[in-house]
Amino acid sequence: MIVCFVVIGILCIAVAAILLYYNKAFPEALRIADEMQHMGDDYYFFGKSNVGFIIFTGAKTDECAYTYIAKLLHEKGHTVIIPKQRFHLSAFGAKHGMELMSANPKIEKWILVGHSLGGMPVSRIAAAQPEHLTGAVFLATYASIDLSKLDISAIRITAENDGIMNNEAMEKYQGNLPKHSVSIMLKGANHQGFAAYSSRSGRDGKASISWKEQNEQTVRLILNFFEEKICEETSEKKSFRQDE
Repeated sequence: MIVCFVVIGILCIAVAAILLYYNKAFPEALRIADEMQHMGDDYYFFGKSNVGFIIFTGAKTDECAYTYIAKLLHEKGHTVIIPKQRFHLSAFGAKHGMELMSANPKIEKWILVGHSLGGMPVSRIAAAQPEHLTGAVFLATYASIDLSKLDISAIRITAENDGIMNNEAMEKYQGNLPKHSVSIMLKGANHQGFAAYSSRSGRDGKASISWKEQNEQTVRLILNFFEEKICEETSEKKSFRQDE
């Protein structure tokens, strides 16, 4: 009986450690988080355009680690939301993501961004509500659901020195990307450099560029890729207002 209690206790401690453990954001990213508005547990930068971004984080990673990317996107006038994830597991965040879309009706089209495990909610939302999307961004991840028949745009950005994402899985699910898609690899980048944190796993490759440079390159690629679509959305909104 005592042995059983000991085993159960050890299991409970192990589960608690797994659930509570997460990769913490760098201090600079935490300072940016203080600049963002908090709506419930979620982080917001409200912009003036009618295009919004939702950033889904990597597994067991502090949501604040993505605030620099959020700030760079916001500086271009866009609304950016980083949803708070239970136990820092964004894989189960699709429902909340769709709730956020419904709760912000002024945003007419959304661009979903998923890093690593964050590709799962992006894929699920895209499959369920493609009519609300301008496109999707997959950072060091892949579309976990077949989106190849959807008439949306997608960009997949990978890292040359990624030591965490399985390259075989990336290739296996290449065909799941929407038909209007491109894939780009960042030279000198690694997996965790798509955010602002240091992974405790020690499995990631060594980056030859800083996380800030990787974030900045990533945002430039995203904005350049979606520039025409974003301009179309903005023009349509202005035209609609003039007609009114």
